[in-house]
Amino acid sequence: MEKTDSSGASLAAAALAVALAALSIATLQLLGQFFATADGYRRCQPSVMGAWAQYTKLRWKWSEMRFETLFITPEIFLQKYQPTRGMTSTPIQDLNWVTEYAGATERSHHGSETTYHRVESLDPNLVGSDPGTGVHHERVCWLSFLAAVRDNENETIMDPFATLTHRAACRLVRRSWDFMPPDVIRPLAMTSIGDIAIMIERLGMTWQAFRPEEGEMRAEGNGHMVYSTFVRSIGPILQYVNGNIPAAAAREKFSESIITPQSRTPPTAEVDMMRFGMLPCHNLMGQDFITMGTLEDIQASLNYIDKKMWSWKRVFEDRGTFDGMTFGFPDVIPLAAPMLRAIGSCKIRLPMPTDTCASLLTRKEGFLIFRQRLDEYIANNMEDAESKHARWVLEIFDDLDRLSEFWKDDLKLDFPATSENISFLDIVSRYWDDTTVYFEELEAMDCISFKYEELVACHIRHAVNYRREAHQRIEDNEQRYHEGRAHLDWLVEGMHLYWDYLPSIASELSERFGTTERLICSAWIMLMFRAFLWSRCHFFCPPDQARPEYKVLPSRYWNSKLPVYLG
Repeated sequence: MEKTDSSGASLAAAALAVALAALSIATLQLLGQFFATADGYRRCQPSVMGAWAQYTKLRWKWSEMRFETLFITPEIFLQKYQPTRGMTSTPIQDLNWVTEYAGATERSHHGSETTYHRVESLDPNLVGSDPGTGVHHERVCWLSFLAAVRDNENETIMDPFATLTHRAACRLVRRSWDFMPPDVIRPLAMTSIGDIAIMIERLGMTWQAFRPEEGEMRAEGNGHMVYSTFVRSIGPILQYVNGNIPAAAAREKFSESIITPQSRTPPTAEVDMMRFGMLPCHNLMGQDFITMGTLEDIQASLNYIDKKMWSWKRVFEDRGTFDGMTFGFPDVIPLAAPMLRAIGSCKIRLPMPTDTCASLLTRKEGFLIFRQRLDEYIANNMEDAESKHARWVLEIFDDLDRLSEFWKDDLKLDFPATSENISFLDIVSRYWDDTTVYFEELEAMDCISFKYEELVACHIRHAVNYRREAHQRIEDNEQRYHEGRAHLDWLVEGMHLYWDYLPSIASELSERFGTTERLICSAWIMLMFRAFLWSRCHFFCPPDQARPEYKVLPSRYWNSKLPVYLG
């Protein structure tokens, strides 16, 4: 009897154990089924998104009996930089963020707070910096992109004379995998077309294809590469590839081949505008910018300057005759733009805002002939009270020529950044400031109605004629002295023609401004000298020889908030 009870108890215990095991297995299977509903959870793990995975959460939805995957990714954008009111530099620790920038708090559609951070202030683990193993190329590419942007901006800030007006920042947003299309296999960071175009070029890359509306975007350079893939319902997704070479090592190993000209452009909003074919204007011009990136932009700008549209007709004819080149109109760049180089800085390179930036006011031929014609003008008008400004221009012109061989030779502008050369550029910049004061005083005079922008416009209306007229004079064997530059006789003759246009300019504007022709002549001489000064402080990046078809970015994408994603 006792054996029967003992065996029964054993059987019952065994049955209980089997039942408990079956219950556990069933429970685990049930839980597995529930966790399997967490779509995207395994794609938000450290192997995919690094330290950002610590913020991946599951949220149970009773109404649907499933888990929802919540994760954090950055929205990257350019933000106006204010060193005294910088964004929070506190590393990110947990999800209980406090928005510290500008006292603002935003909430996403999930009710979570959105926090702003400078890229360089983020926890190193959150920007792809892994001291042990380096950047993991199998992770989301925006980790290494954030690291590259941070390193580039930190290097810029180390330059005590660099003027950084806009810096990359992150808006950290909690997202749900429910909104991810099935074609997306990794969490995406978001940015905008206008901002990513600038950040890419600041890293030293150049755009080889930039057609966001077609989903085609590709850029290379400076050890980086970006290309796009198109996903339905989202649009272009950018993939970033980094050679994983530190900046210092890159300079040592590849020298100038790895640090491209674009990486030495001043990192300011005004320079960024030029990448989109928009020329920022000085306050004297009375407008914010001039568009010149496309033929249509040039036409619109010229028709604004010349209501009769004769200037545009001449430019259009010249482009058909002289291999698509634009003559005369590029003078507006050194005449209208503000000084973009900072005092003490060696960064003088600028992106080309149009397909041709060649101007007589930047070329050696223009400098040489202007100097000789100015000497003749002063000799013929020695008794004129207004000639004192012309004499001042001649004196400073010769002083600068004695100071540096770079003054008259545009082919030597890409000179090494020695302290002597930087000091020379500082002197040139200060003389440019003096010309600004001169024109501001003219505009402030009550007895005349002088307008700087009208003087510039009148010069452009005449300057667009010089190429065809110079060509005709050369054909008729009527060209004038060339100062040893006979092989570029059309440029030499062009500056002679500029001086020939001066009486017409003076006659037209003296009546409009209610002043004398002599004052207009002095103002025009100062205008030309101002352009020469500006052109010696800036040097346009030459077109990439591998991409002769390179054009500036379309102006419609400047400051565009059209979203684009990083994979």
